[in-house]
Amino acid sequence: MISNIYLIFKSLFFWVNLILSVLIFGPIAFLFGLISYNTCLYICKSWCKYNLFILKNVCSLTYYIDGPDINSHRMIISRHQSAFETIFLAAFINRPIFILKRELLMIPLFGWCLYLLKNISINRSDGVSSLNKIMKACDEHVTNDRTLIIFPEGTRVAYGKNVEIKKGVLRILDSLKIPSLIINHNAGKFWPKDSLIIKPGTIVIKTLSLEYYSDQSISKNKIQEHFL
Repeated sequence: MISNIYLIFKSLFFWVNLILSVLIFGPIAFLFGLISYNTCLYICKSWCKYNLFILKNVCSLTYYIDGPDINSHRMIISRHQSAFETIFLAAFINRPIFILKRELLMIPLFGWCLYLLKNISINRSDGVSSLNKIMKACDEHVTNDRTLIIFPEGTRVAYGKNVEIKKGVLRILDSLKIPSLIINHNAGKFWPKDSLIIKPGTIVIKTLSLEYYSDQSISKNKIQEHFL
C-alpha cells in the first residue's frame, strides 16, 4: 500500500513538473524561435533532457540502447507506445523532424514551438494529398541534413500489442530511397499510454539498420519483424 502511494506521488511530481517546465521553457523557446531555429532547437532539447533527468532521478525510469547509433541514419521508423520515445528522440536526434497531427500545433506554447521547429503537420482526413505533402517535405528535410522520425503504427499502441503498419511509411521509404533505422522498445511497459502512473524500470531500446528495398513488402516484413 505504501509503495503504491509512493509511486503515485512520484508520478504526480513528474506530471506537475512537466507542466511547469513547459510554462518556463515554452515562452523562451518560442521567442527565440522567432529569430533562430537553432536556438529554439537547443532550448527544446534542453527541456526534453531535463524531463528525462526527472524520469530517471524521481521516477527511477532509465533506458539503454542496443544497436546502431540513433544518429547514424536520416530516417527513423520507431514504435510508438508512450510519450517517452517522443521526448527521447527529440532530445538526442541531432536535428529531428516529426510527422505529427496538425491538431498538436494548436496547443499554446508547446504546439507553437513544434511549428517553429519545422515539424511536418498533417490532416489525416486529407488522404492522398496529405501523403504527397509529406513526401515532398521529407525530401527537403533530408536534403537539409535533418532526420525524419515516423511512427508507422499511426498512433500509440499498448505494450504487448501489435498492429499493422500504415502504408504511408512504405510510400515514403520508396520515395526517399535511403536506408533507415528501425527502433523497437518497451516503454509502454513502464509508461502505459492510457495511464498517468509511471513505473520504475529500464526501457530497452533496440535499433536495427534497414536497407532500401524496391519491393515494399520486404520493407514491411522487416519492420514488423523488428517490432515483435
